[in-house]
Amino acid sequence: MGAVQRGRTARDWAVAIGAAIAMSVRLTTGPEIQVSGLGAVTTLVLVVVAGAALVWRRRWPWLAVSVCVAASGLFALVAGPVMPVMGWLAIVVAARHVPALGAAVRGAVAAALGVVVGSAAAALVHDRASALPLVVSLTVVVLLAAILARLQTARVQTQRRQQEAERSQAVTGERLRIARDLHDLVGHGLSTIAVQSGAARLALDAGDPVTARRALAAVEDASRGALAEMRQLLGVLRLGADPAPVAGLDRLDALARDARTAGHMVTIDRAGPLDAVPAAAGLTAYRVLQEALTNATRHAAGAPIAITLHASDDSLRIDVTDAGASGDGRTAADGDRASYGLLGLRERVTAAGGTLEAGPRDDAPGWRVAAELPLREGPVA
Repeated sequence: MGAVQRGRTARDWAVAIGAAIAMSVRLTTGPEIQVSGLGAVTTLVLVVVAGAALVWRRRWPWLAVSVCVAASGLFALVAGPVMPVMGWLAIVVAARHVPALGAAVRGAVAAALGVVVGSAAAALVHDRASALPLVVSLTVVVLLAAILARLQTARVQTQRRQQEAERSQAVTGERLRIARDLHDLVGHGLSTIAVQSGAARLALDAGDPVTARRALAAVEDASRGALAEMRQLLGVLRLGADPAPVAGLDRLDALARDARTAGHMVTIDRAGPLDAVPAAAGLTAYRVLQEALTNATRHAAGAPIAITLHASDDSLRIDVTDAGASGDGRTAADGDRASYGLLGLRERVTAAGGTLEAGPRDDAPGWRVAAELPLREGPVA
């Protein structure tokens, strides 16, 4: 950083010295204008002051603009019409270094007007108006070039900020998606573990070691699967890699097996080209099935569960129903308010461009979760 700052300071001094040298270049022909000793000292002071102001243009742009415009005009009044280099640089300083875009444009226009006024006054005082049209034309060119350069810089900065905001939004969205995945897998895993642990305890109390061993094996399988999936998700967070879907419809049989181990009779009806379902839609479908089976395990212990999957060229329809159980107690309001899993699931399905319905069945006791996901290219969960 120190080397960069020293290089910038050296450039600032080089610009100031070059501008001071160019400041005395005459723009008129005819007899040379005689400058008194006091006038020579005055012009020297003006050159030094204007050059020093240019050196500090990055820190105090308004001061640099004011000093350079005033010095350019006074120099011309004392020494005769000259090339208003300091004034032109003041226009560039205002357009480039004033922080606010609107203020920078107004400052550049004001500096240009100051240069024109100073040059016109010098031309009238010394009766040398022949070069005034050239000065005005060059001043307008400098003004337009400075404003266009600032507008281009502002456009690039706006695009950069927009890209950074989009990247930040994408990262936030991906982390929220991973958080939903963590909720789904932990909720499903813990529900399975809780049910099977209770079954193992009851089996041990009843002196049935075979059933207890089977329940404990289910606990082990559920915990291992949840841990493996969690490691994959946390690896994405830790390494910042592009995440791949951690599950899909190929995991449906494992979900059904867990539900059967928990005491449910599960039937699966598949139709259509399920193998052609895109990975993103497959992940969303897997989460729908996982949440539906988790809720059935929690609230309808032992109730039969029916799963229907129907894939077409345009959409995938999912329907999961259970027969309910005594003391089920689930209501439509539960699906909308109490169940964070269903709220997150509805958000996920909506983000994928689909629809989700969850609530008590109309045709029989129990609960129904139905979703439809588009399979054409579009938003992903």
